[in-house]
Amino acid sequence: MGCCKSAQYGCCIAIDDDESIILNKPTGKEIRHGPGWNFFPCWYDVNVIKSIPLQRNEYLVVKHIINDRKSKAHATNTSNKEEGIEFINADAASEDAKLMEIIHGPQIYRIRNPYDQISDHTVNRGIKQMLNLSSTQYLIVTNKFNGEKKVERGPKLYCPRPSDDISDIRNMYNLSSTEYIIVTDESSGEKNTVPGPQLFCPKAYDKISVVYSYIVLNHTNYCRIIDSRTGVMRMEEGPKTFALGPYESLIKLDNQTIFDIINIDNENAVLVKNLDTGFDELITKPQKFIPSFTQKFLEIRKLIKLAPYENMVLIDKDGQHILKNGLKDKSFFIYPYQQVYTQEWSNDLNKNHKSINKVDRFDTRNQYMDYEFLVRTADNVEIILDVSIFWQITDLYKLVLVTMDPPEDICNHTRSQILSEVSKYNMKEFMELPNNMLIDSVNKDDNFYNSRGVNVIRVEVLQKRCKDAEIQKIFKQIIDEKTNRIKNNEKQEASNEIRLRDLTGQIDAEKLFGTLLKIKKENERQENQADGIAEGSKIQNFINNLGDDIPLEKKLQIYFDIQNTKRLELLASNKTSMYLTPKEVDTKVVNVNTMYSTNDVVQQKDLNRINIEV
Repeated sequence: MGCCKSAQYGCCIAIDDDESIILNKPTGKEIRHGPGWNFFPCWYDVNVIKSIPLQRNEYLVVKHIINDRKSKAHATNTSNKEEGIEFINADAASEDAKLMEIIHGPQIYRIRNPYDQISDHTVNRGIKQMLNLSSTQYLIVTNKFNGEKKVERGPKLYCPRPSDDISDIRNMYNLSSTEYIIVTDESSGEKNTVPGPQLFCPKAYDKISVVYSYIVLNHTNYCRIIDSRTGVMRMEEGPKTFALGPYESLIKLDNQTIFDIINIDNENAVLVKNLDTGFDELITKPQKFIPSFTQKFLEIRKLIKLAPYENMVLIDKDGQHILKNGLKDKSFFIYPYQQVYTQEWSNDLNKNHKSINKVDRFDTRNQYMDYEFLVRTADNVEIILDVSIFWQITDLYKLVLVTMDPPEDICNHTRSQILSEVSKYNMKEFMELPNNMLIDSVNKDDNFYNSRGVNVIRVEVLQKRCKDAEIQKIFKQIIDEKTNRIKNNEKQEASNEIRLRDLTGQIDAEKLFGTLLKIKKENERQENQADGIAEGSKIQNFINNLGDDIPLEKKLQIYFDIQNTKRLELLASNKTSMYLTPKEVDTKVVNVNTMYSTNDVVQQKDLNRINIEV
C-alpha cells in the first residue's frame, strides 16, 4: 500500500487485492476495494481494512447499520443472495434497524458495506470458532428473543447465532441392553421410559433421570410393582429382566424389594395374614408359593417331629392346653393362633433358679440330676450333702397345671425329708451312717410327687462334707487314720497270704520232686529190662543161627570174639591213646570167614580161624 498527499490536488492511496478503504465523506461513507490507486480530497477521513480469511470451522458476526429504509431493503435483497451469509432481524421495531450477518468459512471475507461492524473485532479480529459436535454429542440452543429451545446433534459443525444461548456440549445416553432411563417432558409433564440398547438424544425440554439397571429376577425370585399414577399393582415372577415404567416403583417390605419364592413341601408350611378378613392362614399344600396382594407373609413354620418318648404342649387362642404325644402325633404343624408351651427348669447345682433351661419338649424317659444342699446335725454341725436323683415324668397334664419348675420342686421336697432324718444324729454318727439308711428316709410314694405327675425312682448320696473347713480337716484326718489302719491290715494280710502261699508251693514242689524220682527209677528199670530182653533175644538168635552141630560153648566163644572185634574197631576208629600193662592185655581177634546155616553140616576142620593171642 502506497500513499501520497498534496494540499493543492488532494491525496491518493494504493491498496492491495486483500485491502479495502472506507472514505468518510461529508455526505456519507464510501467503500472502495483493491487493487488500485484511489484519489480523494485531503479532508476525507480514510480507514484501510484488510480482508479476513476464514477456515471451514470459523465464522464472523457482522452488524450492518443502515439509516434509511431504502438502503436497508437494498442491502437485504442483495446480501441474502450471496453464499455463506445469513441475516438475522435483530430488532425490526427500532428506528435504526440492525441486520446481523453470519459469515461462514471457508472464504476470504471482504467488507461490503461501509456501515458494517464486525462483532468483537478487538479479539482475534472477530473470528470465532464453530462448535464441533461428534456423532455422540448434542447441545441445547435457546433463543434469547423468544425463549424457544432446540437441540443440535452431531455429527456436524454448528455455527451459533448472535441470539443463541448455547449450553455445554453433552454426551448422548448410550444405553446397554440392561439399562434404561426415565425421560420427563418439562413442557407437558409427561414421563416415558427409554429402554436400551440404543443411543438416545434428548429433546430440548426433556429432563433425564439417572441411568437405571434392569430388574433381574432369577427362577426363585419375584417382586411387586405399583403404579403411582393409577395405584394399580402387578407382580413379576422370574426368570426375567425388565424395566420399570415411568410411574412404577418396587414395593418395599422390611427393607427388601426382591423376594424369594417360598417352597412349601412336607417339611415346611407358610403362615400368612389375609388382609381382606384379618385372619391368619396356614398353607400346607406343596407348591411354589407367592403371596397375593391380599396376603401378608408372616413366617415359615417347620414341621415338628416328636420321638416316641417326647411330648409337647400347645396353647390355643382360648387358652386350652393341647397335648401332643410322640407315639400318636409323630409329626405336625403349629396352626394359627397356637403357641408352644414352655417351662423354665433350674439346671444349677443348688436348684435356686439362678440358671435355667427352657424346656418345650418333655422327655418321659428316666432323667438324672445332681443336687447340693446344706443339712444340720443334732450337735449343730453344718454339712454339705451331694445327692443324685433319678426321676421320670408320669403325667404331663398334672405337671403343666401344678408346677413351672419340676426339678426345683423335687429337690426341695427331697431336701426336707432328708433334713428331718439328719437332725436325729450328731456329726460323728451322721458321717458314719450308711447311705442306704439316709436314702430310705426319702418316701418315693409321697403324694407330693404324684400330684405333680412325676415319679422319683432312686436317690443316691454322692458326697458328705463339712461346711467348716477346720472341722472338715479334722474329719479328714480321722478318715485318713482309719484308712491307713485298714490299709496296713490289708497289707499285712496280703504279706501273710503271700508267705503262706510260698510255703505251700515249696511243700507241693518237694512232693512232686519225690514223685518224679520214683517215676524216673521205674522208667530206668523198665528201659534196662527192655534193653536186656532185646540183647538176650539178639544173642539167642545169633546162637540159634550158628547151627546145631556146633557146641554151645563154641557158639558163646564165637559171640564173645565178635564182640571183642567190634570193641577193637571202635577203639581203632578214634584217635585215642590207651596205655595198658601186660597183665591187662587179653585181646583176641577172630576172623570168621564163613557163616553156615543151621541145615548145613559144618565140620570143625573146615572152619578157618585166625587166632591171635597177644
